[in-house]
Amino acid sequence: MISPPTSVPPTTAEPTVEERDERKWVQAHSTTPPTREGTRGVWKVEVPPSQWHISQIQLSQLLHHRLSTLWAEIVPAGTTRLHGLWLGKGPCAGVLVSTELLEGEARVTTLLPHVPSALYFEREVREMFGVEFAEAPDTRPLLLHLSHPAPPFRAPASPNPQDPVSYTFLPTEGEGLYEIPVGPVHAGIIEPGQFRFQVLGEQILNLEVRLGFTHKGTERLFENRTPAQGLPLAESVSGDSSVAGAMAYLEAVEPVLGIRPSEGTQRARGLLLEAERVAFLLGDVSGISMDVGYAAGAAQANVLRQEAYSWLESLTGSRLGRSTLSVGGLYRPLPARALEGLSLRARALSDATRELLEHLDERSSVVDRIHDTGQISREVARNLALVGPVARASGIDGDVRRDRPYGPYREVDVRVALRSAGDVEARLQVKGAEILEACRLVEKFLDGGALDVPRSPETSDPLASGEGMGIVEAPRGELVVAVRLGKDSRVLRVHFRDPSYLNWPAIEYAVRGNIVPDFPLCNKSLNLSYSGFDR
Repeated sequence: MISPPTSVPPTTAEPTVEERDERKWVQAHSTTPPTREGTRGVWKVEVPPSQWHISQIQLSQLLHHRLSTLWAEIVPAGTTRLHGLWLGKGPCAGVLVSTELLEGEARVTTLLPHVPSALYFEREVREMFGVEFAEAPDTRPLLLHLSHPAPPFRAPASPNPQDPVSYTFLPTEGEGLYEIPVGPVHAGIIEPGQFRFQVLGEQILNLEVRLGFTHKGTERLFENRTPAQGLPLAESVSGDSSVAGAMAYLEAVEPVLGIRPSEGTQRARGLLLEAERVAFLLGDVSGISMDVGYAAGAAQANVLRQEAYSWLESLTGSRLGRSTLSVGGLYRPLPARALEGLSLRARALSDATRELLEHLDERSSVVDRIHDTGQISREVARNLALVGPVARASGIDGDVRRDRPYGPYREVDVRVALRSAGDVEARLQVKGAEILEACRLVEKFLDGGALDVPRSPETSDPLASGEGMGIVEAPRGELVVAVRLGKDSRVLRVHFRDPSYLNWPAIEYAVRGNIVPDFPLCNKSLNLSYSGFDR
């Protein structure tokens, strides 16, 4: 349970067959000379609206790329620009496909059913920007629960919501079938979400999830702010991964501003990112233990989690690591007193976590509940484009820290844990291994050199403009932020794709064939963010 297989990406100076195929595709399909500027090395390809559908089907089926995110923006004269980010395996850079839709002609063909992971993206773009996806199988609203006089991104900055929108869950048919409605208000202190179970006896045949109850319009709030003013918003998208949210945002804006943070800054950021990962994943271990009725394991995991949160609090003044990362550096140096002895504390926490995981693995009452429960097959994980520990527990080998090194991860090796069973047990094993790896990386960053760095200037070019992209590995998985800055370096558009946006559909598959009492356990093993989805 403790020593997962590791994988190392190939390193070669010569382009691979996959890279050559990707380059040929890009050159053959772009209506303008393709570039990589401002996109973390991803190819930028312009296609006409008529080619939007077929070009991305080819990326999926011919190049075997994965749809990472899809978003839209309004540009001058009311034109809508539509973007789809496709990431490849191994050394492949990936492709950002864009098209321009004239006002009154905002219509393209849906990517469904060929790209199942496009469903939520298309539903959101339709309701927020008014883009129609021809032949789309599901046109229900995704995030908006109140009707608006116009799509919010086309309306004034403060649209006036009207009456509740019409929403219909999928019907239940068949002898003996019945429905169990749950939520949106739940027991305990959690955010709202609505679950509609279709059940035969105690066996779950289907589950449909409805979210959007905490939609805050965060992306719209970024508009016309300076890059620094956008940082608190990036931290707030999903509060339990505040540092990762800030890091993804900075990875997008700093290159546009001509800023290259110092090595000391990057190590300090890496330390905070991995401390956050430790605290987050220990919460998952505690939650899974509690949901199988093993309170002793849950209590011990929670003690260790509080230790990790104490690292963040002593380093930043915030248990969530808030208000520490700044544009170009840190708002303040990490306190020397907090750094002293932290390496030993990380090693001790790693040893205690290893002992706890071995203890859980020896408890038959725990293993019996988590083995074969909540299975997500590799095929489902691939079709849904799942990310993070959830994907890795189903055999999907991917981690941005290793595959697309950024910031502090350019100078360290990251060992990626994999499992293939795709059940709750596999997810617990992967998350346990990632806690141990995060503790190891904490030690690496502490031993790598000075972390005591002054705050860097916010921008080296106050008139910089352009687009940037940040792709980081948050505790839940791949997090993508796309930013466009105007001529005065103010934010024109931010697209924020939290990993939970891709992973939420997984719960509908994980519970199928399980009994109703196993739903909380399946849900906890995924630990999806309501706020990150709703943003």
